[in-house]
Amino acid sequence: MATNPFRYHGSSKLPPSSSIVAESPRLRTQLLGVISSSITFILLYSLRWASRDTDPPIHMESTLLRGEIKKKSFLPVYSSSISDVEPTLHGILRKDVPSIISSVWNPSQCAVLGLAYGYGLWTFRDFVGSLRATGYNGYIILGISPNPGEDVLDYLEHQNVTVKYVEMANRCTYNGTIGYDGRVINTKDWNCAKKYPDYKITWGRFKLYEDWLKEEVGVTDGIMLTDVRDAYFQRDPFVAAVELDMQHPLMLFEEHPDMKNTHWLTDIPVSSCKKYKVGETQVLCSGSVMGSREGILGYIETMVEEFDLWKTQQNCRIDMPGDDQSIHNYLYYTNRFKNATTIP
Repeated sequence: MATNPFRYHGSSKLPPSSSIVAESPRLRTQLLGVISSSITFILLYSLRWASRDTDPPIHMESTLLRGEIKKKSFLPVYSSSISDVEPTLHGILRKDVPSIISSVWNPSQCAVLGLAYGYGLWTFRDFVGSLRATGYNGYIILGISPNPGEDVLDYLEHQNVTVKYVEMANRCTYNGTIGYDGRVINTKDWNCAKKYPDYKITWGRFKLYEDWLKEEVGVTDGIMLTDVRDAYFQRDPFVAAVELDMQHPLMLFEEHPDMKNTHWLTDIPVSSCKKYKVGETQVLCSGSVMGSREGILGYIETMVEEFDLWKTQQNCRIDMPGDDQSIHNYLYYTNRFKNATTIP
């Protein structure tokens, strides 16, 4: 069984979600969605461990926070700039609201994409099984290791998942370069896709997503890019978006309300590379992004353009796997994403 390339900080093994829910008082459930009056729009839940006594581990997408989720009435916040904007409860509200896509998304022409390298059967059952249980009949496109277990292959075939095999490079090609702090970057524990060895896997996945979308010409409507290990679904996200008239070209999801971009995960990389402070703005999760085909491909293109800049400049080479989220937030709050909408 291949190892999981995202396991940079300790073990990422968790028991199946059913046992977590039944037995663990430490479970943190972060709702990514919209609650508007009596209608609940749940795109997905992201399950995180939150330790009571010690600082939680840092995974590729975010640092966890202690505390409880409080029920609030949420509406989407439209924003992609920190100029010509007004402050609101959840961050920044644009005066020019991004347009709603006129055509109705057909779930059979939509796609959910994720990189699921090295995961066991229970992870796929939680992710794929919960999505199919909503009635979703569209594309599920997952990148997996070249040598998965037979149980995994059988399950994915049975669930009509489009499998993309991802082979890892022996080493990242920029191993040994000098980082932002003047020291040689130690990339011995990093992973890079063999096809894109000059991108750490948390960057390279965006290149892979772009390739997969261009290969799957039948994906013409809504698209969701999401982490796999810590997510499951309670509704078909594309049906819900249509019902709530939320077919935006690009939807970005906020982290817990207490998480601000003064946190080191955003502040250190962006300050070093850009000499810029994103400041006391709401953290947006790079692990869950949704939109139209055009909107998602545009989002990927913008992210990759910035990756290409960062990997060529010494002060932008950050020795951490999670700086794709740093870049994600920097680009949003400097108005680089076209027609972006944030969802609390």
